[in-house]
Amino acid sequence: MWGRVEPETLLSETALAERFGVSRMPVREALATLVSDGLVITLPRRGHLVRTVSLAEALDAFRVREVLEVEAVTQAVDRISTQTIAHLRELVNIRTSPDLPAVNREFHLTIAQASGNRILVEFLQELLTCMQRVLIMAPQTMTWAEDVAAEESAIVDALAARDAQAAQEAMRRHIRNTLSSIVGQANDRPPRSAV
Repeated sequence: MWGRVEPETLLSETALAERFGVSRMPVREALATLVSDGLVITLPRRGHLVRTVSLAEALDAFRVREVLEVEAVTQAVDRISTQTIAHLRELVNIRTSPDLPAVNREFHLTIAQASGNRILVEFLQELLTCMQRVLIMAPQTMTWAEDVAAEESAIVDALAARDAQAAQEAMRRHIRNTLSSIVGQANDRPPRSAV
């Protein structure tokens, strides 16, 4: 589960190996993966630092995400199966999960995968990793779950109706509302990442 290590925490290979009762090799490999995913930064001779996501980075990611997700939903309209639509409806109804950002990620990746566009899916996976870190640290995530469910239901309804324009509009509205929520939170404190 995400969100257990606060941003700006210094991670030590030795301490992590001791904590999990493993040798340093798997810890080193895990940290290398986190570095390549952009979740931590290597500090020579000091360890690894859990990265903070700046507000500017979050805004940039949302702008690109809107373009990709509107395209994904457009391509998915004619390709999505009834089983996938049923799965999306199940995900919309999971609003009490303690890991709501992961459910949100699965919802959006499922639509991208339904588009049949492998390149789009790969780019979106990277953006959603960044967004998941921001959403985990956003205290209002659970409070706007009902609004998110209504927005996601509108996306699924448009996909089920094979209505590309309605799907595009619903996805665009959902992404923009999520961004507005994050920006509103930034007035209190900047979004932060977590591992």
